[in-house]
Amino acid sequence: MHVQPVLNGLRASLANQGALAGGDPAVDAAVGALIDALGPALQLAAFELAQQAATELGAQLPDRTVEVVVVDGDPALRITEVASGAPDTPDEDFDARITLRLPPSLKSLIENSATVDGDSVNAWVVDALAKRARRGSGRARQMTDSFDL
Repeated sequence: MHVQPVLNGLRASLANQGALAGGDPAVDAAVGALIDALGPALQLAAFELAQQAATELGAQLPDRTVEVVVVDGDPALRITEVASGAPDTPDEDFDARITLRLPPSLKSLIENSATVDGDSVNAWVVDALAKRARRGSGRARQMTDSFDL
């Protein structure tokens, strides 16, 4: 996903709108300031959209993990296939706890994903963390694809 062409198009569109003021220096300065201020906000919005796409794809691909990575300053989705035969811990007691602080929007995404999968939030989070931990331990086979969003 290439963010810069989108930002350039928006800059051109705003500059064209500012030109309708007939070359007023105050309007030109205001448009320039607006363009400069919007750049970082739009970059962040692109990353947030990519994260939402990754979450939705991950929910639809239970045997894969989907994450947002930065490639040349732009967000990209990396899909990793979880190796089959990775050990689970079904006999292990669930008595360890971790307290997480997360944004309400992520909490809602997790709750919705768990509901869609027919799991409790706890089971869904444990499964997601186990998949990520197994992948990080080198037992996962990685495959990367690019997607245009």
